[in-house]
Amino acid sequence: MHPILSDKSARERFMLKDLEFQNLYKQYFSQVCRHLNYLLGGDCQAAEEIAQETFVKLYTSPPLTRDNLSAWLIRVATNLAYNHLKSSRQRAARENRAVLAGSGIQPHGLPEETYIRNQQVLAVKEVLDLLSDRDRICLLLKFSGFSYAEIAEIAGVQPNSVGTVLARAQARFKKEFLLRNRGDI
Repeated sequence: MHPILSDKSARERFMLKDLEFQNLYKQYFSQVCRHLNYLLGGDCQAAEEIAQETFVKLYTSPPLTRDNLSAWLIRVATNLAYNHLKSSRQRAARENRAVLAGSGIQPHGLPEETYIRNQQVLAVKEVLDLLSDRDRICLLLKFSGFSYAEIAEIAGVQPNSVGTVLARAQARFKKEFLLRNRGDI
């Protein structure tokens, strides 16, 4: 409910502000929601909640100017999304620690397992450093979930040759990894 305003001009200013806000909401909500949905990995419910929170911030403390309002909304939404992701990770970590504490399992495995895992990570990094920039970038992008079209654009490779570049880069990586690690994968 809107607060009861005493004089007519104050009510009219409030109604104009409310109508302007509704128009801005209609104009920008879907754009902000799509951006958040992408940032949150497809979590539509969280994206909508954060988009609504973004517009509450617009209503309660709007920017000083209306110049580039879209960018302001995206920046606010992005900050709120990062805060959401951070608190989600922290909550998950707390829950995992609580579960592990109750089960008697060590959270990071045995020291030997941690050492072996760290050695494997170092070995992969060393081999990646030996590859050409193009091969390294293409492999990292591929295993980070990027599409062939995105890999082509980022790495500066022809879209129809991304598959070949990746296959050759994987073969070079495997050969070098096996040479350096005596076949230990």
